[in-house]
Amino acid sequence: MRLHIVRLLLTAFIVLTAATSCYNYDQEESVAYSDITNYINVTLTVRTSNSSMTRANTPKGGEDGDGREKGIDTRENAVDGVTLIFYQDAANTTAGINATPTNAEAITIDHAVYYTVELAPVDYEPRYGTHYPDEVYYTTGKRELTLPLSSKNTYRMLVVANANIESQITPGTTTLAQVRDMVLTKVYDNSGISASNFVMSSEREAVIDFAYSTYDETTNSQTFQIENIHIERMAARIDYYAVGAEYSTVYDHNGYVYNVGTKDHFVLTSITPFNLNLNSDNGNEYIFKRTNSGTPYLAKETTTSWVIDPYTASKTGTSQTHPAWMVNTLTAVEGNQEIVYKITMEDGQTGKLTIDGSDDIIIAYPKENTLNSDSRLYYHATGIAFEGYYYTNNAKTGGERRVFYHYLRHQGDAESYEALKSPLDKTVICGSTTPMNYGVVRNNIYRISVEGFNQVEGTIKIKIEEKKWRHVDNPTIYI
Repeated sequence: MRLHIVRLLLTAFIVLTAATSCYNYDQEESVAYSDITNYINVTLTVRTSNSSMTRANTPKGGEDGDGREKGIDTRENAVDGVTLIFYQDAANTTAGINATPTNAEAITIDHAVYYTVELAPVDYEPRYGTHYPDEVYYTTGKRELTLPLSSKNTYRMLVVANANIESQITPGTTTLAQVRDMVLTKVYDNSGISASNFVMSSEREAVIDFAYSTYDETTNSQTFQIENIHIERMAARIDYYAVGAEYSTVYDHNGYVYNVGTKDHFVLTSITPFNLNLNSDNGNEYIFKRTNSGTPYLAKETTTSWVIDPYTASKTGTSQTHPAWMVNTLTAVEGNQEIVYKITMEDGQTGKLTIDGSDDIIIAYPKENTLNSDSRLYYHATGIAFEGYYYTNNAKTGGERRVFYHYLRHQGDAESYEALKSPLDKTVICGSTTPMNYGVVRNNIYRISVEGFNQVEGTIKIKIEEKKWRHVDNPTIYI
């Protein structure tokens, strides 16, 4: 489930005003200007409405997942600024961000600039593409651009929204290799239900050919249009969907009640996510998505090209401890030890972020956490613990405490997943040629619901859907 790919429809216009030059219509080649003042006007479009979505029995993962999901109001969708990173491919190849290690070390960044954005006027109409009523437009306004443009050069541009990293880049010194390795520890502001200002980065890089332009004789200016800039949130999202349950306060423990057979009931009282790469000061995430493929940067995810994080290589079968950056380790959760993050259902929806005013609750916004084929699930895989009380024969008191554990699935073919009961097997490894069967990947929503119970065995059946945070298909650019 991909969290809606935040496709910032990024339409950028660069207006070059010639102070001393004239345009020669007889020239076939590009014209060289002198004393040019360069301007850039970046318009960002965020589409916010709900769209049709599919419901699947298995997490499909990958680039499309189990359909698409809208962001939650402006908190998940808003953009307040963008960092634009320009560089030239010195080797004149088509590799761009996937340049060889040698070439990436040789390519230096030409320019990096951060611009704040604000809502465009209500009567704003995009110059290109169609205006849709469910779109919100942000604009930088007209800003001077100090990038020395050359009509003979092709530039590449990477985008980071809601994070000012301009000061981390020194033009002429910072290399493409260094940009590819950049990480962030915080990919949104605040925490829990107050999370906002989600950092977003390029889904693919833009290629800008300044040799071609539209000339306006009246204003003696050139306009360059930059299109198809797509960005996506660096965070993921875990949701609990209360389908099949009803909140009740008639038991001695309040929570979401599931019927088991005709006389038994299970009351879900808390959900605890475990083995998280949370928005803390410890764990990092690559700013620009990386996979294990031969062209790893900003590559599409497939069953043979899976996403890797800065720590994936160290999550091996010989590693029998939780990484130091991990929050809410499974060891602590299973041992009923002190943890830092838990969603309690007993107080109803008080202090929780619900989805569309329903009983559905957002559990967490984790960062990427992906595995190797021999990674031990107990120590490395993100998951959730369902805690509640089992009542027999229509009893309302004296329920038996039960806790079920489940590792998040990112891809897979099983139609349902049995939740595990303690004690958990610490030796189980990912054991697959496609490690992405388990893991958390940016811009995905992991929607968890309880499908049912096995009354005889006392087990619980879990369903996971994986949805993209809004991915919008349009001739113009969206996030």
